[in-house]
Amino acid sequence: MAEHGAGPAAAARPALTSLDLDLRQRLARLARPDGIVVGLAIDHRDSLRVYLERQGLAGLATGELGALKAALVRVLAPAASALMLDAELGRTAFERGAVPPSIGLIMPLEAQGYEVVGDGRVTTLLEDWQAIAPSHHADACKLLLPYRADHEPSAARQDALVAQVAEACHAGGRPLVIEPVVYQWSSESAADFEQAYEGLVVGAVARLRPLGADLLKVPFPLLDLASAGEERASDACRALAGACGGTPWVLLGAGVGTDTFVEQIRLAGRAGASGFLAGRGIWGPALSRDPAEAERLARTVALPAFERCREAAHRFAQPLRLAPGD
Repeated sequence: MAEHGAGPAAAARPALTSLDLDLRQRLARLARPDGIVVGLAIDHRDSLRVYLERQGLAGLATGELGALKAALVRVLAPAASALMLDAELGRTAFERGAVPPSIGLIMPLEAQGYEVVGDGRVTTLLEDWQAIAPSHHADACKLLLPYRADHEPSAARQDALVAQVAEACHAGGRPLVIEPVVYQWSSESAADFEQAYEGLVVGAVARLRPLGADLLKVPFPLLDLASAGEERASDACRALAGACGGTPWVLLGAGVGTDTFVEQIRLAGRAGASGFLAGRGIWGPALSRDPAEAERLARTVALPAFERCREAAHRFAQPLRLAPGD
């Protein structure tokens, strides 16, 4: 990630402004010294409540959810290069000093829920979105986007939102992590969605990347890795890498099991991914009503799983590129 030396190509490159340097330095903080991102995503809010209900843990109060997140962060964050944590339910983790000062901190800007545009979905922003990252001294911002490139009314709205948010983030010297998540129409069969999935993921990335993304957090481009086979999966990862162009990208976890995610990290890394930012697939097994039990499970179950993913990333992922030519 070092700067190139002097020479014709370097001389032709415009000088970096102080904001450019701030942005690049903050982006570098999301990775290990070797340039690999091994990140933990615990910024879930409404989706955390839904996930807890599915695990038979419904009814936790906001304070209990905050204590649970703080327990997970305390154990898992020291092993990560980056932490994605929200200002709402993550408040307890901040207040208790559970967030390591050395970690790259990424904060979400999207509000819970979304606006409906016909059959499509459009992200809405938190009311104080421009103040969130500065007030917590965060290194980067994140914007999650439900996205269907084949639905122009909603896609155009999402595109405009990304451009707006990217401009504001860059004005403050902070990189923007874009997370496109494709979704299934209610009228679409599971088989049709699976068949369209790769094209939807690649199409979303190709359309969003030029709008100001500094890091793309993307799903693995196939829904069923086991049935696809390695050659098919490798082709899909290369197609995704092509859509990312020179913008660095990492995998999101999507809740898959550790064995599957390690294999996804391997295939994506060989295609050019710079690591991962994983969530419930890592910390899901550690959820408990009792924060002390959650902390124990995080140490004995979740942390070993995270370390397996980290080892795969360091073996197969490509160093983070901070700018074209780095």
